[in-house]
Amino acid sequence: MLRHAAHGFVWLNLLVALATVIGSGLLYSGVQNLPPLDYNRLSMALGILCVAFGIGASLFHMAYTQGWHATLWLLATCVVLAGSVELIGVLTGFPFGSYEYTERLGPKFLGHVPYIIPPSWFMMLYPSLHLSFMLGVPRWAVPLMASALLTWWDVAMDAAVSTSRDNPGTAAFVYWFWNTEGVFYGMPLQNWAGWFGTGLLLSWVYLKIVPEWRESRSLTPLVVWLIQGGVMAALAFWIDRPIATFVWLGGAALVSVAVARKLFPLRSPLERLPS
Repeated sequence: MLRHAAHGFVWLNLLVALATVIGSGLLYSGVQNLPPLDYNRLSMALGILCVAFGIGASLFHMAYTQGWHATLWLLATCVVLAGSVELIGVLTGFPFGSYEYTERLGPKFLGHVPYIIPPSWFMMLYPSLHLSFMLGVPRWAVPLMASALLTWWDVAMDAAVSTSRDNPGTAAFVYWFWNTEGVFYGMPLQNWAGWFGTGLLLSWVYLKIVPEWRESRSLTPLVVWLIQGGVMAALAFWIDRPIATFVWLGGAALVSVAVARKLFPLRSPLERLPS
């Protein structure tokens, strides 16, 4: 039942992602005679649903593969620690750089961090941990690998939904503003160091609390990781930020090929001969 619930959320996530990408493409391409809808409110709803369905997919799939005990510990770790780091980041500018959330992600904790943000770290950290273990990296390197996979999502995401406050016209639907003019489409490079460090902290703390990890060869976490990154890469492309799109696509291709080779290893001609 947990597996079916996870797959249901994956399909919902994919449908919302496709609606977001196709709808944004029509809007940014200047297609005429579109239905007279409030596209600002529609894009807000689709953005929140995309994250909510992704959280649901990761939650139920991790419960299926790792059990509820481990799942709730990872969720709690992300909500408490990532939520705290986000709040500190908004208030002080450390470790991501100086930024401020807009109203597009719904109500905010203490008026600063949208409630949906801390569990969104869980949404992507579970697939990142799953892929790290699946690829067979040494145990000590799992937090490093998971942090890198987590940060790769932000390569596309920040380009798609954020911009510098000094240049607000470069993104139509802004989820957060950078208070400085960074070098990567308004984002300071410090942000990626903050992402990597936060992911490393979350992974290390979680694996200290729950050191056991049940081996799984399921591709569902990879699909979640690709959907969430893919929708952001597409949005970045539509708003003329192609470097982020193609950099993310390159990383996604490498990860997908590595997973495929792990699941379907190539055998030499000699190994194929009957014994």
